[in-house]
Amino acid sequence: MDITTFQCPHCQAVLRMRYRQVEGTTFPCPDCQQQLRITLSPQGELTVSVIAPEPEPAGPSPLKIKTHTAWKQLQKGGLYLLASPVLMAWLVAGTGAFILLLLIIFDERHSVEIAVDLERETETVPAHIDTDNSDSPLLPADQAPVADAVPDLPVKENQNFPEPAAPVQPAEVPAEHQVLVADKPENLPPLIASKPKPAAPPAAPQTDVTLALQIPILEFRQAEEIPLKTMMIQFEEMLDTEFDLADNVKNDPRLLETPIALSSKNTTLSHLLEQILSEVALTFTVKSNKIYIERVAAP
Repeated sequence: MDITTFQCPHCQAVLRMRYRQVEGTTFPCPDCQQQLRITLSPQGELTVSVIAPEPEPAGPSPLKIKTHTAWKQLQKGGLYLLASPVLMAWLVAGTGAFILLLLIIFDERHSVEIAVDLERETETVPAHIDTDNSDSPLLPADQAPVADAVPDLPVKENQNFPEPAAPVQPAEVPAEHQVLVADKPENLPPLIASKPKPAAPPAAPQTDVTLALQIPILEFRQAEEIPLKTMMIQFEEMLDTEFDLADNVKNDPRLLETPIALSSKNTTLSHLLEQILSEVALTFTVKSNKIYIERVAAP
């Protein structure tokens, strides 16, 4: 058996080949798994060399990758703006407002710089005093030139003045044509207007008691006993009037506290009042549109 011995150039392990190998054969090292190749040396001997890994294709640089990513993001943003007109309008308005604000700020700074430059360039020039009239004498402030006084002429010697006229005396007015004016009195109390009295309310029309007594009643029911006084108050409200009680009725509290209970159908107020008063030996009559209640006269 033909055995060829080699040494791995990578891990220095001893390699043995059982068969004769030809140039260009490749195989992995059993120890380091490095790819090896049998080559022919210039002396004509077979040797083992390490197969260099093929260089991987160089990818794009990080700067190029970032630039490409940013460009993709800008394209997506542009497509989103084109798809949303409202957002596009807000973006344009905000950009315009920002540019206008910058113009205002720079314009104000330019105006301030111009004003400062003008203040620096201005110079104060002293006023020149006119010396042309320096020869003329100057008078003090408290001594102003006074014109020559004109001498006063005596009134008697001056013939140009007219004689003074005599004072005019008021003409006397007859007594019948004189107008007397009274002096205004002092410390008079102020006049206070009296408050108008409210108008009296119109008198309510009186109820015709005779007609009211004829009002039909379909049913009247007072199952529980109540005092006669309370029953009479109910009838006063229904007839819209006040009963006039006789003295022997008004002054008898036991009579007014007599319990009364009554029920009736298809009747009138007059008949009901008669039934109630008959329970306590009373009767009523109509006098001057009022109901007068008194005791029943003894037979």
